[in-house]
Amino acid sequence: MYIQALKKECITEEYGVQMRRVYQVNTEPFHPPFGSAWAIVKPGETSAPHVHHEHETFYITAGAGTMIIGEEEQKVQTGDVIYIPPHEQHALRNDSENEDLIFITTWWE
Repeated sequence: MYIQALKKECITEEYGVQMRRVYQVNTEPFHPPFGSAWAIVKPGETSAPHVHHEHETFYITAGAGTMIIGEEEQKVQTGDVIYIPPHEQHALRNDSENEDLIFITTWWE
């Protein structure tokens, strides 16, 4: 069994959000075929718009906001799962004034 906690000392700033990377593609101890991370978008903030070649999925675990993929915007909330195709610019905005938007992201080739 291998357990990783969402500890404050493991959180870094990436893509304009607070992020705790969990598994990285083809790294110890498991060499998974995917990468993953916890991410926190603070109230009123937006992740940095970015593009990459991997497929990606966001699992919204707390809060609500707006998912932006290309020119399309759609409201998202706890329990939503979002697929992001490769090479599509994307960002996630927290529309709340006082609640974190927390999600898990998984990406793969």
